[in-house]
Amino acid sequence: MKAQVVRISIQDARGQPYQPVDPKCFSALLVATIGPEGGEDGDIFYATVCSPSWFADNVLRSAREDPTHEDVDHGPTFGRHYMFDNSFDEDAILAAVKSWVASQTADTWQALAVRLSRNLAWEFEDYQSLS
Repeated sequence: MKAQVVRISIQDARGQPYQPVDPKCFSALLVATIGPEGGEDGDIFYATVCSPSWFADNVLRSAREDPTHEDVDHGPTFGRHYMFDNSFDEDAILAAVKSWVASQTADTWQALAVRLSRNLAWEFEDYQSLS
């Protein structure tokens, strides 16, 4: 079984199409509906797409409220469900995601979705039925 991107967009914090102020320092939400190849629907997957400079400034360091102090260095940080690019190029980002998704295979949709969730946050990740 192969996966396909059914719908995909890059959004700002309000869910609107994203346009960076600075294409070299940006962060946005990638939202994709991905399903089995040939289908018309799928599950929702997310990732933060950002530049390394934005990640460094906003995740690895954060400014203190008191301007007399230096930035706080947070040290080692995990980066699961992040996608990095040096500058914002929406077409290149979307093409990279579509290409990577199309390259993934597994025997079942469940196994394929788990594989996809290594890089993209899956809406059903860690879901457990109540019954």
